[in-house]
Amino acid sequence: MATSGNFSTSNQYIVFWIEAIQNSQNISANTSNVTVKVWAKRTNTGYTSYGSNGYVNCNINGTAYSTNGAITLTSIATTLYTKTLDIAHNSDGTKTLGISASFGISDVGLTSSTGSW
Repeated sequence: MATSGNFSTSNQYIVFWIEAIQNSQNISANTSNVTVKVWAKRTNTGYTSYGSNGYVNCNINGTAYSTNGAITLTSIATTLYTKTLDIAHNSDGTKTLGISASFGISDVGLTSSTGSW
């Protein structure tokens, strides 16, 4: 498991980050099964950010994914997006996995930078 540092948003009290988990490795197929999660939370307690028009954009290994729906953020970390997939290694068995993500809640004007990791 590996986790990026925090990325910023247009609200100084909301941050997000990316987590990558290697679930398994298939040596004969030269692949790894990986779960990528995008997390977010408020850094101050006692407040909630909510919107019905939320979105998450995530790019994993050069492929773009996205989802839409309601997002509620409190000081407890919330998983905004999860994707599990098989990632092919290089011919020598190595692989550097590139991941980037951004999210927002349109109806409250929340946007984020694109966090690359």
